[in-house]
Amino acid sequence: ADLIAVSWRRPALTGLPLAAIVGIPTVVGYQIADTFIIIVTAVCWFILLRAGQPFPETARTFSIGALVVGLALVVPIVLPPVVGLGANGNGAGVGMVTVNPVLSLGSDLRRELPRTVLTYSTRSGDPTYLRLVSLQNFGADTWSPDPTIIDRANVPSTFRPPPGLGVDVPTRSETVWVNVENLDSPWLPTPYPPSSVSGLRGDWFWDSAGMTFVSTDDSSGGERYRVGSLILQPTPEQLTAALAVFPGDTGAEDQKNLELPEGMPPIIGETARAVTATVNSDYARAVALQEFFRNGQFTYSESTPVDQDYDGNGMLAIAAFLQQKSGYCIHFASSMAVMARTLGIPSRVTVGFLPGEKQTATVEGRASYRVTTQDVHAWPELYFEGIGWTRFEPTTSRGFVPSYADEATPGVPISPSASPTPTASPTPSATPEPSAAPPDPNAEAVANPARAADFPWLWAALGGLGIVLLLLLPAAVRAGQRAIRLRRCGRGHLMATTGWRELLQSAHDLMVDISTTATPREAAAVIQRAAQLGDADQATLEKVLGLVERQSFARGAPREAAGSGGMWQARVSTLLARLRSSATWRTRVAAAVAPRTVWSQLRMRRED
Repeated sequence: ADLIAVSWRRPALTGLPLAAIVGIPTVVGYQIADTFIIIVTAVCWFILLRAGQPFPETARTFSIGALVVGLALVVPIVLPPVVGLGANGNGAGVGMVTVNPVLSLGSDLRRELPRTVLTYSTRSGDPTYLRLVSLQNFGADTWSPDPTIIDRANVPSTFRPPPGLGVDVPTRSETVWVNVENLDSPWLPTPYPPSSVSGLRGDWFWDSAGMTFVSTDDSSGGERYRVGSLILQPTPEQLTAALAVFPGDTGAEDQKNLELPEGMPPIIGETARAVTATVNSDYARAVALQEFFRNGQFTYSESTPVDQDYDGNGMLAIAAFLQQKSGYCIHFASSMAVMARTLGIPSRVTVGFLPGEKQTATVEGRASYRVTTQDVHAWPELYFEGIGWTRFEPTTSRGFVPSYADEATPGVPISPSASPTPTASPTPSATPEPSAAPPDPNAEAVANPARAADFPWLWAALGGLGIVLLLLLPAAVRAGQRAIRLRRCGRGHLMATTGWRELLQSAHDLMVDISTTATPREAAAVIQRAAQLGDADQATLEKVLGLVERQSFARGAPREAAGSGGMWQARVSTLLARLRSSATWRTRVAAAVAPRTVWSQLRMRRED
């Protein structure tokens, strides 16, 4: 910037490297762009622009600033929306999405524009949840995963059965092909429980407790792999007979999944006991807790927790959520997991992705699904002896309830306040009801054909208006310049930078060619011949020229006495009128609509 502004004497061009620097956060991820830094940089650039002029140009500087701000507000309206970035294929770089499993789920869900995280296809064609990491440790303020301990014997080619799964539990095999596009995570998205993984490029290892994949060196971005998994299908009778305890019952692992912080708000335990007061098995209690959140009392909202200041997953946030009855997945999952612990049921929170949206295109004949940032999700898993970790879905309007927890399935316990009607469809819901994604204009157009037919005309009219405004912009700029210069001339500002400059540029607009190296007296001679001035108007031009020469070349560049500015403004206005009247009507129209000075790079250079 110093080289451009000082050595090359082009202060305006310093905006190019500055724009590149402040634009980097916007390219990497608009959510990390700092508006304050951009504003400060712009202000500094305008100061430099003003300081680079021989004479103060405060009005011009503010005019440029106002024009830039106006264009910044108008251009995004007429331009098409920015879409999510596609795959970059290398696991890192521009547009990557990070998922913080502890605190930032709300920020991930509230992204202004959804971005594709991954795509997958399944052998059966059915959708599936994909897990990243399990959060076992619940403190007063948040959930957190266990510290990462890499067992290098746990490579993807060798697996052991998932913890707690008995041989008599019905299962079904599934194969999932995953293509991670924009996800920068040390955890690998996989269904639960995985039984085999192949095709990974990086060094990945699985955790024996959570059956999740983690790497200390690599990111999941750009990975393409195949996962063999089991779909657990325990019967209601097996779940009813199972105890919600870990093997050994008193081990450290068991206690960790039951631990609760001190000072828990009473509403959490009281609500859990009230909801499950009339049921008599841990399985029935789990179903009752799930249906408590899905029975219509609670609403899904990503904004209410922020507005009401309980956007978190600690015990105070859970207490506020139970009172407000509005939140998003982390609140539903955290609340059910903690309430289960108050009832003696081991629980944890899992962070991952909803099944996503089914695509019309297939992959080698298999149904494919697209998962975006709006599918980031959290759900509780409860432990039952002989079955292991079991997924539940308390978040209303999101995902789907597994058959073993669906009250419409024969044998599943019915909670006291529920009816035996289905609580959820087996098809995943990709969009929450109140506040997750913006409404789809195409869907609205189908519902209201008359309104849909108006949209093309509306956009055509807006586009035409935009074109007209762009065409008139040069005329508006020149008219604004002329008004400002004459007003400043009337206030006694330097004639060389006000009235005289306007005379020269108006002459140029009217096809009167004046050399850029001409002296003021030579320029005045050209104007006198072009305007065909009479004796009186020539005397007026001589007076204006004399003032310009005194202010341009006399030591100190003195201004005229205050109070005489109106006289000089009138003299310049008279000369401008004579210039215009001497030109043809076509020339006058061209000068008004498409002034040459706006398009050319003519700059009047004067020395201080």
